[in-house]
Amino acid sequence: MVRLVLAILMVCFAWSGAFADTFDSSERTKVYTITSDKLQESREVIVRTPPFYKEGNTYPVVYVLDGEWNFEFVASYLDYMADNEALPQMIVTGVKNVNRNRDYVPRADQFFADTGEADVFLSFVKDEWVTKLESDYPSNGKRIIVGHSFGGVFSLHAFFKEPELFDANMAFGASAWIGDRVLFEEANALFDGGQDLDSFVYMAVGEGDGGPTVPSSRDLADIFTEKAPETLDWTFDITPQTDHFSNFAMGLNDAFMDLFPTWAFDDEVKSVAEESGADGVNQWFAKKRHKLGYRFHPPWFDMGVVALQLSRGDHQEAALALMAELRAYYPDSAFIADFSGSVYENVGQLDDAASEYARAIALTDEQDLHPNALHKDRLERALARVRDGEDG
Repeated sequence: MVRLVLAILMVCFAWSGAFADTFDSSERTKVYTITSDKLQESREVIVRTPPFYKEGNTYPVVYVLDGEWNFEFVASYLDYMADNEALPQMIVTGVKNVNRNRDYVPRADQFFADTGEADVFLSFVKDEWVTKLESDYPSNGKRIIVGHSFGGVFSLHAFFKEPELFDANMAFGASAWIGDRVLFEEANALFDGGQDLDSFVYMAVGEGDGGPTVPSSRDLADIFTEKAPETLDWTFDITPQTDHFSNFAMGLNDAFMDLFPTWAFDDEVKSVAEESGADGVNQWFAKKRHKLGYRFHPPWFDMGVVALQLSRGDHQEAALALMAELRAYYPDSAFIADFSGSVYENVGQLDDAASEYARAIALTDEQDLHPNALHKDRLERALARVRDGEDG
C-alpha cells in the first residue's frame, strides 16, 4: 500500500500541468479573408489549430461567433483544456462581424436597426465558412457552434433551421424575446415535424441578466421540455450569480463539460473493474463509445490512478485492460506510457514494463517534456529497476 501511494504521488508531482507552450499560440493561428457571394462583402476569419496538431489526424471544429471579441477567449480555454487532455484536440475558428444585428437576428425588430437577415448569414456559414474551413483543414466532420447574446440567438436559429449543420449548438445569454419571439415559432416548427434529432444543444442565461432574457429563455426551454425528441441531448441552465456577460465566461466550461462528460467516470470504471474484471472494463468502454461517439474522451489521469490502484490488488487483469483502453485513446502520451510501465511492473510483467518506460522516455524527449512536465531521470531509474528484475 505504501508503494502504491508513493507511485501515485510521484506521478502527481511529476505532472505539472501543461504539456505544450500555449503562449506561442500565434504560431498556430492564421487569419484569412472570405469574399462572400452570399453576403456580397468580405469577411475576416481566424483559425487556430490545437496544441498537438498532427498531420494525418482529423479534428472537430469549433465555430465562434463575434470573433473579434470571443475567438481568443474560447480558443484559449480550449487550448488549456486540450493541452491537459481534459478535452479533445479541436480546431477553433471565428468570424469577425460587419453588422451583427443584421446577421444574427432572424426577423426584423423595430427596436434594433438592421435586424432580420439571419437566413442570409446562415447560408454564408453553411456554404462558405464551413466549406472553406473543411477544405483547408482536416476536419472530422464534427462541428460545434458557440454564440453569445445575439450570437446565441443565431446559434439557436441555426439549430432550428439546419439541425444537421452542427453537431452541437451552444447559446449563452440568447435574447429569446427578439423579433416577436421568432425563435419560439422556429422551435415549434422543428419539433412538430417529428424529426429525430441526434445532436446537442446547450442554453444558459445569467441569473442577473436584465430585462426579458431570463423569463423568455425559460419559456423557450419549456418548449424543449414539452416537444423535443428523446434523441436530442439538451440542457438549459440559469447560471447563478452571473449577468449577461459573466454568464458566458462561467457557462463555457459547463457547456463543454456537458458535451464531453467525464465526471465520476473513474469511479464508474473502478466499480465495474472490481465487480466484473477485465470484461467489465471493456464493456464499460464499449457502452460509452456507443452512447457518446466523438463526445467520449476518457479522463486519462484519474483513470490512470485507478489502474494503479487495481494493479496492486486482486484486479490485475482489469488494470491491464484499463491501460490498454487508455493507450488506444492516447497513443502518443508519455504520461500514459508512464502509467502503463507502473501497472506492468506492479503485475510482474517486467518485459512489458521496460517497453513502456522506454516508450515514455522516448516521448518525453520527442515532446521536450523534461523536466517541467515529466522527469526523465525518474523514468530512467524505473527502466533500470525493471531491467535489473528481468536479469534477476
